[in-house]
Amino acid sequence: MTKSSSKQASGRSVLLPGDKLAADQKAGSGTFRRDGEAHAAVLGFSSESSGYTNIQPISGRYSPRVGDKVVAVCVETGPSLWRMDIGAFQNSMLHHSETDWKVDFGDTASFISIGDAALAEVYMVDGSGSHQVTLKKDDCRKLYAGTIVHVAPTCVNRVIGKQGSMITLIREKTGCRIQAGQNGLIWIDGEPDQIARAQQAVETISREATSSGLTEKIEKLLE
Repeated sequence: MTKSSSKQASGRSVLLPGDKLAADQKAGSGTFRRDGEAHAAVLGFSSESSGYTNIQPISGRYSPRVGDKVVAVCVETGPSLWRMDIGAFQNSMLHHSETDWKVDFGDTASFISIGDAALAEVYMVDGSGSHQVTLKKDDCRKLYAGTIVHVAPTCVNRVIGKQGSMITLIREKTGCRIQAGQNGLIWIDGEPDQIARAQQAVETISREATSSGLTEKIEKLLE
């Protein structure tokens, strides 16, 4: 990668389209080869996996992975399931059997209505891109009231911080309950004025995700 254009954020390099990877790096997703050399194909964070360097786009839709915790919003109710928007290209299915509720056939809307949110976990992704979520995993549940803030999925780890340091800071300074989905949906609930402060902090992190000294900036913002 070129020294002139790469930056560091939270221990990862931020590459621009066309940036050259080091000669000993194998080209993974988000890269291309030209004249025998590997380059970044998109603006994004670089990461290593199984010996390959992958570039995860800073912007774009969420790509579901099994085990991800996501904030999901109901967009349709069926006789025995709900269709949930998790920010992916396709809506995710939540079957009534993947909850702890006893749901009678045709009565799904009594438990989750259109517009309701839930903290769910992706438990199935198939080859066609279809995916399903469950509420039977730890911490998964319906979310009541609150506000949902949208950030790029690649910014979520910055919102959470190392070992949860950033999200803990926001919780402590505002007294809000906050759940950060890997899909880029952040649920915030608390007193209205404190929700606004927490939302401002999250949006600042999203906007300045590649900046250094971000923790200090958020601390000052929430003083």
